[in-house]
Amino acid sequence: MAKTGKIGPSNAETETLCVIIPCLNEERLVRSTVEEVLGHTGALPMSLEVLVIDDGSTDGTRAVMEQLCLEYPNCRMIAHDQNRGLGRCVTEAYETIEDGTWVTVFPGDSEFVFPESIDNLLAARHGHDVVLGYLYNSVVRKLGRRVASTAFLKLTKTLYGFRWRALNGMKLYKVEAFKGIHTVSGGHAYVAELLAKAQLRRPELRITEAPFISRGRSIGNSHAIKPRSVLRAVHETYKGANDVSKYREKMVARYQHELEKGVENISFFPPPTKD
Repeated sequence: MAKTGKIGPSNAETETLCVIIPCLNEERLVRSTVEEVLGHTGALPMSLEVLVIDDGSTDGTRAVMEQLCLEYPNCRMIAHDQNRGLGRCVTEAYETIEDGTWVTVFPGDSEFVFPESIDNLLAARHGHDVVLGYLYNSVVRKLGRRVASTAFLKLTKTLYGFRWRALNGMKLYKVEAFKGIHTVSGGHAYVAELLAKAQLRRPELRITEAPFISRGRSIGNSHAIKPRSVLRAVHETYKGANDVSKYREKMVARYQHELEKGVENISFFPPPTKD
C-alpha cells in the first residue's frame, strides 16, 4: 500500500535511481542495454540500481539476465513464467522499490540513448515528482510510426484532457507517485491511465517535461503500426479511460464526503486504487 503524505523532497546525497528494464525475447540486446546503463553510473548524481524483468520470454533472455545479476552487484531480477504485459509488469515492480527512489523505465531493445536521456530527465527533477519525456529527434523513426504515434497521442489527450507533448517513452518519477495504483489497460495505454489516476489521487502532483533521445531500433522493427496492434491500442485506451472515469467519480464522492464532515484536506492521499 502506498504511504500517505506528500512525496518527499529531493536530496542528491541520499537519492537512488532505479532503472527498470522490462524485456520480452530480447536475448540479443539485453546485455548491451544493461551495460549501457551501468556504464553511466559514475556520471549520475545518485546511487544506481538496475532491475531487469523477464516478462515470460521464450528465448534465452532469462539466462542472460541471470548472468548479468551475477556479474553486477547493483543489478537484480524479476522473472515471470508467463507474459503479463508491459503495464502489469512495471506497476507490480513498484512494490519492490523503496519509497523516495527515482524510477525510469528503459526498454530492453536499446532503442533509446541512456546517458543523454537520463541526464536531461534528472536535470528537470528538482521541485517535481514526475518528469515526462518527449522524443527530441523524432526523425529517427519511420513515417508510419510517427503518424501512428501522433494519432494515438491525440486520441489519448482527447480522452483524458492531457496537455503534455508526449506520454510514452522515457520518463522519471518518484516511485510513490504511482505505487499502489491498479491499471486495467494493456500495452502502452497503461501509461495514460496510470498518470490520470495518480493525478486524481494526488491533485498537487508536480509534473514537468524534458527531452529524451532515440537511436532507433538496431534489431527488428516496431510492431506498433500493424493493424492488429493499432486496434488493440485503441481498445485498451478506451478501457483505461472508462476505468479512470469510474475512479474519478469515487474520488469526487470521497472529497465531497470529507468536506461535509469537515475533515482536513487529507483526501488527496486515499488508499490504492484497487480497493
